[in-house]
Amino acid sequence: MKSRLFYAMLLVAAPVGAAEPVNMLMMDGTCETLTLGAEDFSAQCQDQVMQMVYDTGRAGLYAFADGLIVTFSGAADEIVGEEIHQVLDQVLLGRGEADIRTEKVRGSCVFENPYQGVAARFTCSAAGKGEARYELVFVTDGKAPVDRLAGD
Repeated sequence: MKSRLFYAMLLVAAPVGAAEPVNMLMMDGTCETLTLGAEDFSAQCQDQVMQMVYDTGRAGLYAFADGLIVTFSGAADEIVGEEIHQVLDQVLLGRGEADIRTEKVRGSCVFENPYQGVAARFTCSAAGKGEARYELVFVTDGKAPVDRLAGD
């Protein structure tokens, strides 16, 4: 887990520059879908995601699959009923510090409330260059997220 968090932090730093993280939420559950362009990583997708929130308003949802870290990132969101709708402007893909690629995208994530004691669905869908599609569907296990930055 430590190396996963290290690389995730590197990915987060790339799009936000000097921004300071406010929350690092870890959530367990089931990764149902992870597709990146023409490649389907659903079978390798791990059953944990991380959401980083920054003081600039940018947030990223991180998924992990087969040594790959994928970040669905955006800086604009709104609350619609019990959900958060986040506008996506980039997807970051990386396997290490020297291998981080940023794809400009247009899309959104919809986050159900993970603090209600029931499974919450997180869905992200974005379109990149050409016909490239990026998709993530993750369902939490119903337990509240753990904020790794709380108390720091």
